Amino acid sequence: MIGLTGTPFGSLTARSPISVYHGGMNRIDVPSARGGYPILVAPGLVPRLGELLAGEGLASPRALVSDVIVGPLHGRRLAASLGVGTAELGVGEAAKAWPAVEALCQRWLDDGLDRSASVLAVGGGVVTDTTGFAAAIYLRGIDWVAVPTTLLAMVDAAVGGKTGVNLTAGKNLVGSFWPPRLVVADTATLATLPARELRAGLAEAVKAAWIGDRGLLELVPAGNELEAAPPSPEAWQVLVTRAAAVKVGIVATDEHEGGRRKALNLGHTFGHALEAATSYRRFLHGEAVAWGLIAAARLGSHRRLLSAAGEAALRAAVDRLGPLPPVADLDPDAVCAFVAVDKKRDAAGVGWVLPTDDGVMLDQRVEHAEAVEVLRELQRG
Repeated sequence: MIGLTGTPFGSLTARSPISVYHGGMNRIDVPSARGGYPILVAPGLVPRLGELLAGEGLASPRALVSDVIVGPLHGRRLAASLGVGTAELGVGEAAKAWPAVEALCQRWLDDGLDRSASVLAVGGGVVTDTTGFAAAIYLRGIDWVAVPTTLLAMVDAAVGGKTGVNLTAGKNLVGSFWPPRLVVADTATLATLPARELRAGLAEAVKAAWIGDRGLLELVPAGNELEAAPPSPEAWQVLVTRAAAVKVGIVATDEHEGGRRKALNLGHTFGHALEAATSYRRFLHGEAVAWGLIAAARLGSHRRLLSAAGEAALRAAVDRLGPLPPVADLDPDAVCAFVAVDKKRDAAGVGWVLPTDDGVMLDQRVEHAEAVEVLRELQRG
C-alpha cells in the first residue's frame, strides 16, 4: 500500500504497461508526456543496437558517451560500429557534476550536433544521468538513447526519465525530467561487472520488491553466490524485467513525482545523505541505498508502521546481499545535516518514505534528532 491515498499498490500495477516476451526480448512500454518509449531487456542486444534503433523508427545517434571503464569494454566498439565519436566520463558519483555536462555540450557543439541529433549513453547510472541531463539542456533539448550496462542502471537509473548531476551540497540537486527514446538493457554485459557492483544493483531490486513485487525477492541471489555461481544472462533478464516493471508501473501514473512516484525514494533520503557526507567516495550508490533501507526499516518500526517481523524481513533481504562499507566512524549530526538539503524537500521539510508490512508510506516527517538516533542505533549494530 502506498500511503496517504490508501490505494493498494496492486491496483496501480494492474493499469500499468505490461512486460511482454517478444522475439527473445522482454519489452516494457513506458508512457511519457514526451511520447512513450520502450525498455528492451535480453542478452546480446548491444551488437544489435543498429537493428533495434531502426525497428523503433529511430535515427542512428550522432555521438556516444561512456566512461573510462565501460568505454574499452563496450562503448568504443559500439561507437565504431555506428560510425560515431565517443566521449568518456570519469568513474563514480564525483564525475556526475557540472563540469562533465559543460564538457559534453561543448563537444557536441564542436561536432556540429543540431536539434535533430540524438546521443547514446552507454554505461551505469552516472553515464545515463549525466548524458540525459546534458541532452535535456543542449540546444534546449535533444533526444537520447540509454544502454545501461550495470545492474543498478538497468533496474533503476536508466528507467523513468530522471536525469541530473550532483552539487557539493547534495545528490541530484540539479536535473530534469527528460526521458530517453529507447532503453536497451543487454544482460550479457553484467558478466563484466565485479561482485560489489552487482550487490549494489541488487539493493535497488530489493527496494523495488518491497514496494511492489515481493515475489521478486525470491529471484535476488545472495551476494556470496555472485562469484562462485553467478546468474545466467537469462536469469538476470527475468530479474531486471520485473524490477524495472515495478518502477514503470509507478512512473506510468506519476511521471513528474507529484505523488506516488515518491515511493521509489524508499531508502534514498538517508542513502543520499551518506553519499554526500563521504564526498561520494566510500559508498556505491546501491550500498548507500542498502543502508538507507535499513534506516528506513528502523524508523518504520519506531513509528509502528512496520512490524518487528517486517523489519526483520527487510533487514534480512539487505543482509543477504553481503557486507556494506561501514558507518560506525561517521558523525551522525554531520550525516543527517545533508538530509535537510534533500532535493525532495518542500515547505514542510523532507518527506521520508518508510516501509510498512505491505508497502510504503509517503511524506513521513522525520526530525533531525530522530534521524541522528537511528544512525546511532545502526552504529551500535
